[in-house]
Amino acid sequence: MKYFLRTALAIGIAAALAAACSKKNKVEKATAFPDSVVGNEVIALVNGDTIRGKDLQVLAYISMTGDDSLKSRSFNEMLLDQLIDRSVFVREAKAAGLAAPDSVVDKLMEQFTASFTGELAGQLQRRGLMPVDFRKAIERDLMIRAYVREKIEPSITISEADSRAFFNEHEKDYAGLDSVRASHILLQSAPDDTEEEKKKNRDRMEDIVKQIKSGQNKFARLATMYSQDNSAERGGDLGFFARGTMVKEFEDVAFSLKKGQMSKIFETQFGLHLVLVTDRKAAAPPNYDEARPKIEAHLRSQALGTELQNRLKRNREAAIITRNYDYEEKKTEKTGA
Repeated sequence: MKYFLRTALAIGIAAALAAACSKKNKVEKATAFPDSVVGNEVIALVNGDTIRGKDLQVLAYISMTGDDSLKSRSFNEMLLDQLIDRSVFVREAKAAGLAAPDSVVDKLMEQFTASFTGELAGQLQRRGLMPVDFRKAIERDLMIRAYVREKIEPSITISEADSRAFFNEHEKDYAGLDSVRASHILLQSAPDDTEEEKKKNRDRMEDIVKQIKSGQNKFARLATMYSQDNSAERGGDLGFFARGTMVKEFEDVAFSLKKGQMSKIFETQFGLHLVLVTDRKAAAPPNYDEARPKIEAHLRSQALGTELQNRLKRNREAAIITRNYDYEEKKTEKTGA
């Protein structure tokens, strides 16, 4: 009988301790999320690792979004999905034996927190964010980058056949561009110039045109004398340029001229111009050898993105992911009625 009582008592104590531990380890469901973010709320668990509201706040800060963004349900759930993805990748990185060196983390933390003073420090403290919270994010992201760089990127290879096939399909994209070589004379103006100042500029440019047309002075000499930009020391020579290099108004005039032809006086945001086209160069035909490095970089980037998505999908399916908030219930309340 005494043995029975001792046994029953021991079982009772064990049960009480188990219940106490269960209550202690129980994670309370998040009530603010996803409509808002509270720092200490546990929003999700990924393979037992917690994602708290402050993790979202840190990610939002690093992403340079304002506090108002964290009042958006869709934005908050997007941040949570990003953190779930990161947690899944960190687990794989750890399994591969990778870690973020403390020396690197320390250096980045020093750079990152250098601005945590005054008003900014106060804002972060009011949100309950401390340097250690940012350190956690830096360690995580460094580990993911190392994993991608050391374990995934080396597996990405681009064959000669794939590279050439891409070139053949997009050959026109790798053609050169027509270019012109031009010289110009610029008389600068400002938005607040008076009518008198504008007329004085126009009269001076018209006088320059007369000197060129009469043969009194050559274009290059007059550019050196009058042009108000750094091309003046080269006689106004701008060298060869393709479209997309100069402001549109200037390019439109330059590309409309034949070799040896001078423009009429025209105006851009910089002032009055006179342009002389001294040479033209036709677009070079597409060249595979020149295009190949860019093509391979493009295809490698595409392949890496696909591989990351595939790994993420597999790892998400294998992971135990618990969303610790009433997502479906809140969604119904929001859209129902």
